[in-house]
Amino acid sequence: MDRVQWQRLGDAVKTFLLSRRSREFLVFAFFLCVSAGFWLIQTLNDTYDMDVQVPVVLDNVPADIVVTDDLPSPIRVTLRDKGTNLIRYYRRANRPPVQIDFRAHQKTASLGHVVVAQSEVQKLLASYLLGSSRILAVHPDTIDYYFSHGIQKRIPVEIRGQVKANPLYYISAVRCEPDSVTVWAPASVLDTITVARTEDCNLTDLTQNDVRKVLLDAPKGVKFEPAEVSLLTSVDMYTEKSVTVPIVGINFPGDKSLITFPSNAKITFRIGTKQYKSVTADDFVVAVTYEELLQNPGTTFHLHVRSIPEGVSQVRISPETVDYLIEQADND
Repeated sequence: MDRVQWQRLGDAVKTFLLSRRSREFLVFAFFLCVSAGFWLIQTLNDTYDMDVQVPVVLDNVPADIVVTDDLPSPIRVTLRDKGTNLIRYYRRANRPPVQIDFRAHQKTASLGHVVVAQSEVQKLLASYLLGSSRILAVHPDTIDYYFSHGIQKRIPVEIRGQVKANPLYYISAVRCEPDSVTVWAPASVLDTITVARTEDCNLTDLTQNDVRKVLLDAPKGVKFEPAEVSLLTSVDMYTEKSVTVPIVGINFPGDKSLITFPSNAKITFRIGTKQYKSVTADDFVVAVTYEELLQNPGTTFHLHVRSIPEGVSQVRISPETVDYLIEQADND
């Protein structure tokens, strides 16, 4: 805008403010603000109930002590007071937390367990709250915590839950990193802890490798370090493979040998793509014992795969039955 346009705008505003309608609006707005102020003051003078979050910390904890179960912080305090006082708590959000002196309770602790009574909690809250505020309830109404005199040990991690792959895939490996953790607990509890169990891990229909953080399920009064582990699940896809395996006789006398028609069997099986090359015909055994044939009434027998490598499933053999004869060796 140029100077002339600014002058015209100023004249228009001045004319509006000096008009009768403008004066009536300004008078109305003034009395509206005054009325709202009186209403707010009257309202804030009434008594209300309000929940206040109060942070709590342990103070004077010796260097050789490990707190294995932290304080419930913040605690929720239900107060009753005038609104003018309650609104002041919104300005106290950054005040220092309520401090519980560890040394004051250490001698009376039972097996590394401290219970701070409700009466003492309310006494500690007096330094945080206004004198006019009345405490109606404290949640939790008592504060307790566990500690250890630095006693620890290393224990393995145990996965709890089920990990399943999609029907076209299989789980090739499930492991935790780290696979063991350090545990702190009171001496009476530490001896009973042999593994650190994860929270329930129920994974289904996996089609690819999976990595996720899982919390450890620490009993009350027990601290795991670290408190969570990485659950690594390796997933592989199934494929089908066939190998040709010779049919052999077992426990035959030295002067007798087994002849089958055909002499080999075809084995078809399902295996993961990662193991495809490593599994060969040498990993399978198709055999019949001499004792089985002595009890066999006919000239055919049903084939069985007597050795199957790990990771192989859905094994099929062809043919399922073969003809045979027992050949007598020539003593000459």
